[in-house]
Amino acid sequence: MYQAVIVGTGPTGLVLAHLLGSYGVKTLIIDKASGPVDEARAVTIDDESLRTLHATGLLSKILPNVVLGYGVHYFSWRNKLFAKIEPQSQEYGYPKRNAFRQQLLVKALSDALLDHEFVDQRFEHELLDWQQAAPSPALNLRLRHQGQELQVQTAWLVGCDGGRSLVREQLGISLNGSTYSEKWLIADLIGRHSAFRHTRTYCDPVRPAIRLPGPQTTVRYEFMLHPGEDPDACLQEPLVRQWIHDRNPEDAQLQILRKVVYTFHARVADVWRVGPVLLAGDAAHLTPPFAGQGMNSGIRDAHNLAWKLAAVVQGKAPEDLLDTYEQERKPHAWALIQMALRIGAYMQPKTRWGAALSQSLLKLVCQIPAARDYILHLKFKPKPRFAKGFFMALASGHTAWVPPGQLMPQPKVQLSSGELVLLDTLLGQGFAVLQWSHEAALPPGLVLPGLPCKTLRVIRHEDDFMQESSPQVLWVRDAEGVIAKLLDSAAASAVVLRPDRYVFAYLKL
Repeated sequence: MYQAVIVGTGPTGLVLAHLLGSYGVKTLIIDKASGPVDEARAVTIDDESLRTLHATGLLSKILPNVVLGYGVHYFSWRNKLFAKIEPQSQEYGYPKRNAFRQQLLVKALSDALLDHEFVDQRFEHELLDWQQAAPSPALNLRLRHQGQELQVQTAWLVGCDGGRSLVREQLGISLNGSTYSEKWLIADLIGRHSAFRHTRTYCDPVRPAIRLPGPQTTVRYEFMLHPGEDPDACLQEPLVRQWIHDRNPEDAQLQILRKVVYTFHARVADVWRVGPVLLAGDAAHLTPPFAGQGMNSGIRDAHNLAWKLAAVVQGKAPEDLLDTYEQERKPHAWALIQMALRIGAYMQPKTRWGAALSQSLLKLVCQIPAARDYILHLKFKPKPRFAKGFFMALASGHTAWVPPGQLMPQPKVQLSSGELVLLDTLLGQGFAVLQWSHEAALPPGLVLPGLPCKTLRVIRHEDDFMQESSPQVLWVRDAEGVIAKLLDSAAASAVVLRPDRYVFAYLKL
C-alpha cells in the first residue's frame, strides 16, 4: 500500500513526488503517457519556483539549463520601445524571471526518481477510477497498464493531471471563471543568432506578438489570432515564417521545433480537496500565459501541500491541516490569474488609438520614480501572502515587515568560516527557528510538538563570531541585515519558519 499516489508527471506532480519522498512518504506517481512530456509548454520559471527546486535537492542539475534573469521590453504599435521591465532584486535568493525549457526540467525531475528510495514512477499507467476500501479508509485505485487492469491501494490521491483532469471530473468538481475567444499561435524555434536575452512584447493591434529567447539558442514566438481566422490555416509554415520575418528577419529561417494554437483560460476549481483526494496544478487552476505563472503556481501548490500531507500521513499533525492548503493557495492563484488578465489586456490593444493612449499613459507614469520602480522591479506581482491559514497572526495593533503567512525573504548569511550561503541551505526540511544569539535557548517542543524543527542562532550584522557552531547549535551572522529588519519590525527575538519557508510566527523570549 502506498501512502500517496500522484496522477500526472508534469512539473507539479514531479516536484510534489520529490518533496514527499524527501519526507519519507511512500509515493507512487503515474502517467498514462509513455514518458515525460517532450515539449516546451512553459518557458518562464520564477524565483519562488527555483527556491522550491532547491528544496528538492536538484537545483544544481537544473540551473545549467536555465537563463537566469531576463526582463520584458514593450514595443508600441509603431514598433518603438516604450517601456522596460528588468527586475534586479533577488528577494527570494534568485532572479525574478528566468527562461527555461520545460521538457529539460521534467526529464531531470523524472530521471532523478528512477532509483528513489521512497518514490515509484510508472508510465503507461492510466487511472480509471477509485473507490473507498471499506471498512478501511484507504482508496482502491483501478489502473490500466498495457491493456491489463490492476489495483493499487493508497491512503491519499493527488490529481496533478492537468486542465482536463480525470481526478477532478470524477469528483464532479467544476471550474469557475472564463475561457476566452482569443487564440494564440506558438512557434518554438532553435538556432537563433541574436544574443539579446530579454523578451520583446509587441503591443500592436494589427498582430499582437511576443518574442521570448530561451536556453540552448531557442526562441519562442507567440502571435494573437483575430476573430474569424482559421487556426489550421494560420499554422501553415509559410505564414508562420512571414509573421516571424515581420518581427525579426534573421529568425525567419530557423528550424521550427513546434507550432500550436491554443485558447487561454482563467479558471479555478470550486474545491481542492474531497476527503482523501486533492487537486494541484492545472487540475486546480488554469492561468492565462501572459504573466508566465501557470507552471509556477503549480509548483507553489506542490510546496504548500507536500509538508502538510507528509505531517498528516506520518501522524504528526491532524488531518484538518490539509484544509489550509486550499485556504492558502486558492486566493493567491486567483490573484495571479487576475494579474495575467490585466497584462494580457494591455498586450492586446483593439485599435491603434487605444494602443497609443495606453502606451502614452504608461510612458508618462514611468516618469515618476516610485511608479517606475514599482513597474521596473515587478512589484505589481501579488505577494506570496495568506489572509488565512496555518500561521499565528500578530496581536491586534502590531505590524511586521513580513507578517505571518507571508513567504520569508532568502538573504545570504555568513558562517564562522567566512563563507556566505543562502539561508535555505542551512534550514533543513522541517520547521526552522531564527533567533538572536544572545537569547536563551527555546524549550524543547515550544514551537510545534512532534514536528522537526531546527534552530539557527543569529549574530547581528555589526557583531563578530564569539564561539564556534556545534552539531547541536548552528551560529550564523546576519550578513545583509535582513534578519534584523525582519525581527526588529515585529519587536521579536525569534521567528518560526514553516517547511515551505512561510513565516509561521514571531516569538518574544
